[in-house]
Amino acid sequence: MQKFLSLLFFVAVLAMSAWADTVVTVDFNAQGWDTGTLVTDLTVDGVTLTFDKGTGGTKPTYYTNTSGGALRLYGGNTMTVSGPQNLKKIDFTFASGEGSNDILSNVGNYNKAGKQWTIGSSDPSSEVVFTIDGSTGHRRVQKLVITMEDADPITELVPPVFHPNGGEFTGSLAVTLTCETQNCDIFYFEGDPDGDWAGFTHYDGEFYVTETKTYTAYSSKGGEISDYVTVTFTKVEQTVAAPVFHPAAGNFYELVNVTLSCSTPNAKVYYSLDNELWSEYVNPIPVTETTTIWAKAKVDNLESEVVSATYTKLDVTTVDVTFDGAVDTGDGDGNRHHFTVVKDPVTMYVGDGLVHANGHYRIYGPNDTSGIVFTTVNLPIIKIEFNGMSGYTASGLSKAEGNEGTWTTGGNDGVWEGNATEVAFKVNQQCRFTTITVTVAGAVEYERGDVNHDGVVNIADVTALIDYLLTDVSAAPNEADVMVDGVVNIADVTALIDVLLAQNK
Repeated sequence: MQKFLSLLFFVAVLAMSAWADTVVTVDFNAQGWDTGTLVTDLTVDGVTLTFDKGTGGTKPTYYTNTSGGALRLYGGNTMTVSGPQNLKKIDFTFASGEGSNDILSNVGNYNKAGKQWTIGSSDPSSEVVFTIDGSTGHRRVQKLVITMEDADPITELVPPVFHPNGGEFTGSLAVTLTCETQNCDIFYFEGDPDGDWAGFTHYDGEFYVTETKTYTAYSSKGGEISDYVTVTFTKVEQTVAAPVFHPAAGNFYELVNVTLSCSTPNAKVYYSLDNELWSEYVNPIPVTETTTIWAKAKVDNLESEVVSATYTKLDVTTVDVTFDGAVDTGDGDGNRHHFTVVKDPVTMYVGDGLVHANGHYRIYGPNDTSGIVFTTVNLPIIKIEFNGMSGYTASGLSKAEGNEGTWTTGGNDGVWEGNATEVAFKVNQQCRFTTITVTVAGAVEYERGDVNHDGVVNIADVTALIDYLLTDVSAAPNEADVMVDGVVNIADVTALIDVLLAQNK
């Protein structure tokens, strides 16, 4: 009887072990990364982790510091965990000195206090996507302990799988082998089974490939062997792509901020203003005079070709066009809607707003129609200055997607600088502006005295000029300043009449 009970206990232990959870530990400090390494993916014991910048401003990066190394996941970054079986829970270990951002997940629930993610019984999944909440701050992840439910045991003998499953690589490549059949052995050897090969090796852990090689593997259990699987790892020479200039080389008027990027992962970019003294690129390079910039990228001891771009400053006249909420109402009627204000040569379009009776523009948002756009024909806009009101400042605006130039705010006001014939802003919260001044590069061509813009100077322009003097002189166009003294008054009427009299002599 005692032997029978012992046998039952032994069988029960076997059954329990067959259905035990699988635990995989991912220690980011054990990966051998240098500080500052941008991390994109990682595979440990069949579990794959993929990292992405997401909506954040900084990519996931590994750092070492006095509080211990950690992978920094910034606000907006994502981390995807994929396992060969359904995930059950993931325990997080963090380094000190991090932010307090929440960690969101597309399935299951993350317990901030317990630093643990768990899956619900009603929504099993072998993959979870974590998102670091917020647009600033970061979390410093040192370790993940990933618990998975074992799948039904596979008793038939199946071939092993290479990870990665062949392909190109640079430097050295870590290779692992797995097999879904429980309690089987894996063997591998260099070469193709149909060609020449010498002996085989019992697989007992990760090995490295440093040159082009073909490997064949099979699994074995109970005297039986599986089909062969063969893969080839091809070593290619690592190259570093040349940096790219944004904007590309070309002309500018007052200021251009040059940024540099490189498509090669983990590359550092360097620039020079004389092709001799080099500095690491960190921030946009402000250019205010005709300048040539040289650039190159490096990964370890490999360098890209040196490329250059020349930015030529054009010496041209400028004209300021000021939109004044007290007088320039466009087609606004005091009610909230979209409207357009035209002041030659600039057109201002407001997607959702009004011109208030107190003499300012109200720009509403955010919504599907909100926004403010400035356009010219051929003449580039190089500066836009917003004079905002307290409580509804220019910080409520940001550059619309795809727009170049720099946008800075301070106090109530904001300034955009760049070079474009169209500049668009999105509205994140309501803004109020008394004036908006647009600086356009290049002299605006117009004929003095053509007040009504009909292409000729005649008595009708005298009538139009007098109407401006009697109603709203601040709305008078540049053509009304016949004396070219910066003001429009009765002296311009006299001068215009003199011009007409001289024409008729």
